[in-house]
Amino acid sequence: MSWSGLSQSNPLRVLRFSDYKFIWSSEALSLWAIEMEIIVLAIFVLRDTDSPLLVGLIGALKFAGTLLGPLYGVVVDRFDRRILQLWVRTLNVFLAATLTTLVLGNSLELWHAYVIVALGSVFRMLDLVLVQTLTADSVPKESLHSAIGLSRSTLDGARVMGAIVGGTILETLGLDVAYSAITVLYLLATIAAFKVDRTHAPGSAKAPSESVFAGIKQGLTHIRASAHLPGLIYFSFLVEFSAFPLVNGLMTVVGDEFYSLGGTGIGILAGIASGGALLGALFVSSRTHVTSPTRVLVIGSLVWHLVMLVLTINMPISAFGLLLFCWGFAGGATFVAMVVGLLRSTPEDLRGRVMGIRSLGIYGLPLGLLLAGWLAETFSARTMIGSLGAIGVSASIGAVLLWPALLRSAETKESIATS
Repeated sequence: MSWSGLSQSNPLRVLRFSDYKFIWSSEALSLWAIEMEIIVLAIFVLRDTDSPLLVGLIGALKFAGTLLGPLYGVVVDRFDRRILQLWVRTLNVFLAATLTTLVLGNSLELWHAYVIVALGSVFRMLDLVLVQTLTADSVPKESLHSAIGLSRSTLDGARVMGAIVGGTILETLGLDVAYSAITVLYLLATIAAFKVDRTHAPGSAKAPSESVFAGIKQGLTHIRASAHLPGLIYFSFLVEFSAFPLVNGLMTVVGDEFYSLGGTGIGILAGIASGGALLGALFVSSRTHVTSPTRVLVIGSLVWHLVMLVLTINMPISAFGLLLFCWGFAGGATFVAMVVGLLRSTPEDLRGRVMGIRSLGIYGLPLGLLLAGWLAETFSARTMIGSLGAIGVSASIGAVLLWPALLRSAETKESIATS
């Protein structure tokens, strides 16, 4: 694969790398299916039970596989990553096809949906670790920020449009057509994964004799010895805890309390935040060089949380929407910088383990949701946003004091300076 002759102004330039083109295509199709599935099942559960609690439960089940992240990291480093992803994609098709069959046969019951989501979450966490490591394997380091930025913007785009498309198909054509479309998307994602060049497949097969626990210990040892990785793992938990709750259910509370918005208005606010995140990720991916993603991470996190403090001020909804867009933009840039920093600071044979350990940071989201929900119910939505913003600002400053290397332009020896 040749790394030469790329345009440095187009964020889509990384699609010229043949392996990454199909890795990204498979990821994009899978993300659309996932986002459509989330909204379709949520509506199904709400209509069947009229219980917001049970709707929340099916959303929480999306994180059921997170605890296995470190184990998945060892698996990703031990076996051929391309083959692993083909298995994951195939299993997703099987689960979706099973649920579609139940729908077409008018046999779908509530517990079926919960089981499908729980099993899907197990595969989804493995897929998250796989996609990030495969991406790092398939592009040169000087293009890694572009690839991660494009992947993140694809996720935000899927969140904006996947829910709209899934809900529209469900309303106009019915649950059977909606889930048939989801199954087709999973199938197309599997076909794209098959297109990754077998002779140049990233992540060659490895079969070390060490135990699973020894493999996890090796990943932890590498993290502790790094100047950047402990701080990056810290930030991976922080942003899930303090920032992401706002766009993972609590926008409903904000829109209702601040401006008495209904479902459509709340959906527009969530779309504005996701749109800002999409452009923030694309902004980082379009840069010709990012010599210090850790510095971008620190600055982005500070801006991200400072904007939350400003959001607590009484203002017209137009101004609130503009600030929410800026908040999303800072978040998209921050998240991309965090993932790029993690991957750049880790050698190829340890990427799976480091990203698997990093995935535990996702547990910051349910903890943040619990705290934020309590603050909003006990005090107000403004108190909730302001408290999370203050936590984020102070924790970001604390991270710099603990790990000053995060602000240095030079990275570890694994990094490559770009021009």
